[in-house]
Amino acid sequence: MDINQLLLELTVRKTPADPYGTDLTYEYGSSRREIEGFLIGRMPFDNRQQRAIEIIEGIMTLHGKQRLLQQVALLAQVERGIRALQPYVRDHVVHALLSFLLGILLNEDYLQHPQTLLDFKWRLAGLLHDVAYPMEVAANIAEPFTRGINDIKRQLGVNAPDIHANIDLKALSTLQNGVNGFRLIQARLDQWELDIDAACEYESSVRSGKACHGMLGALAILYVIDLMYQKYNPKRELRPIYLEDNTDWNQQHFEDDVVTACSAIFLHNLPPHCFAGAKITRTRAPLAFLLKLSDCLQEWERPKHDHPNGWPSDRFDIEVNAGGVKLYAAIDEARKSKMRQDIAGCLDAPDVQII
Repeated sequence: MDINQLLLELTVRKTPADPYGTDLTYEYGSSRREIEGFLIGRMPFDNRQQRAIEIIEGIMTLHGKQRLLQQVALLAQVERGIRALQPYVRDHVVHALLSFLLGILLNEDYLQHPQTLLDFKWRLAGLLHDVAYPMEVAANIAEPFTRGINDIKRQLGVNAPDIHANIDLKALSTLQNGVNGFRLIQARLDQWELDIDAACEYESSVRSGKACHGMLGALAILYVIDLMYQKYNPKRELRPIYLEDNTDWNQQHFEDDVVTACSAIFLHNLPPHCFAGAKITRTRAPLAFLLKLSDCLQEWERPKHDHPNGWPSDRFDIEVNAGGVKLYAAIDEARKSKMRQDIAGCLDAPDVQII
């Protein structure tokens, strides 16, 4: 079966007590009509990107965080604009919504952690995890230039440090009231029992000239939402605070949901060596596990250099239950092998198969 059709069908859950079913698209802040149009409607890819932005905006607006959607819109615009410079760039807007919907299925039937999705943190992590991707593309575009300079240096036999185009947004880690964003993320990584030094990994990425959109995005989202809390709850009170948009700005939500979501985003693009000491597990870190798994499995309809329109959704099918996940993909074996490596390198998930 076409995986998009399957995702649509499985958003309705029927039980003997509820024969008409519960519509999960409504539970997660959207509507069946707009999700159906997005999943199985026929439209040009640019129109699909715009539709994805509109749906994401609707989901996020329920939580008063619509300012973040300016970044999502910018992401789509930048991706369209940079295709002339880097034509093999992959889409990250349609992908964000598809991986979010896939995550609903994985969470309900595989992880069986419904609370992971019913609050704000999955919407934040699932929908915005690639928001900083244009910064990574900027570094990739600059790399041939700096590589040329380094090659000249080596040809001349001159002993000098390599040159890198460093993208450093470390200033985003300084939050309001003197709070350090790296420390907030590190505390969550420690809670998840991961052997990762967040600040050191970031510094290493900057020095190498290889921008990591996961780390940059986590810092950016944490910074922007912290600004909102500074405006609406400057004393950071741990109590319900409802203002004009009927959003609760209780500091507890920031500490529980926002920091957790940003920590999951921080992890999702880190290289496998970061997980050599300990991998992400579904029991200790269900949100981080869900984000990485959804991100890795969502491979259909993602344009790339050898597939300008991406692999069609009817080449993919999926079986999900408490015993495991089987993704059936009628694509080349090399790409399936890469997907398996990405999952095995970061997640403790021996019951996830790509067939």
